[in-house]
Amino acid sequence: MGKIMNKIILLAVAAIFAVSAQAAEKESQSKTKVEVKKKIQNDEVDQLITNRKLRAETGSKSKLSVSTAFTYNGGTIKDPASKFRPNIVAGANVPTFSSLSGSIAGKYRLGVKDSLSAGFGLRVFQPFHEAPDKSTVETPGGKSVERGDVYNPYVTFTHIDRIGGLQSVSKVTTTALTTDFSRQLGYLGQVDLTQIFLKDIGTTGASVGVLFGTGFSMFDKFDEASQAASSDYWVGAYPFFEYVINDTLNFRTISGVWVYEHIRNESRALSFSKNKIYQSVGLGISVSRNVYLYPNVQFLPEDITGDRTNVAITANVNLF
Repeated sequence: MGKIMNKIILLAVAAIFAVSAQAAEKESQSKTKVEVKKKIQNDEVDQLITNRKLRAETGSKSKLSVSTAFTYNGGTIKDPASKFRPNIVAGANVPTFSSLSGSIAGKYRLGVKDSLSAGFGLRVFQPFHEAPDKSTVETPGGKSVERGDVYNPYVTFTHIDRIGGLQSVSKVTTTALTTDFSRQLGYLGQVDLTQIFLKDIGTTGASVGVLFGTGFSMFDKFDEASQAASSDYWVGAYPFFEYVINDTLNFRTISGVWVYEHIRNESRALSFSKNKIYQSVGLGISVSRNVYLYPNVQFLPEDITGDRTNVAITANVNLF
């Protein structure tokens, strides 16, 4: 009887080990499948978008990540350290200060092509000029605005794709406008839609593209002065050209050729104020897939002068 019991126990132990081994193997296979699927999806993301700047702007390939973008808008080539920065395009709601601004957003990838981001902006006017305890700066017109703030919370839906030979990035962004500068003109919020198409020119390293944009704003001030200095909807097209120099550097230029704003005090719905045509020229620096720097200058092709050529640098950094 004892021998029979021992055999039964041994068989039971063997069965337990067999089941455990089978479960472990299935778990291992499951993990491997998840990892393979994740790698395939990550590879597919980079097959859809190969442009370095667009990759950095659309964020990390991870399911959850943090996207940041920071820009220093300086003075002009003639005076890069100036407190003020000319509004060379004559656009509405454009601050005329040097500034350090940026955005921080949490990003959730819904799938290979779609993602959802929520974030907010940070900005300091004249960051290298005023005393740290001074909380406001004066505009050239004599008004006073908050020097620094956390501002403009937003939500963005992004869709990436490849349509034929075109790399495509589509975005819909809803923003609450909270800066002192915007609120003085009655801005409450805005909705923006942007569409980027980019085409590589064979294996030459060159590519051409265009950014289309449109949007509208909401207001809570309707006095004559506020309406004359703000726009309620706009539309624009910005053609651009890039050339890959090497694995790190690429030349980039973009032009605001067709940018139109409807000023609020204009009674005719289809009467637009055309912004001045501007050109931006810069050097893209790809530090890694998720870190991209872009020092650049902006100028008016019809008026290329040192005191009308602005300087800036932008950094896109994605974490996780």
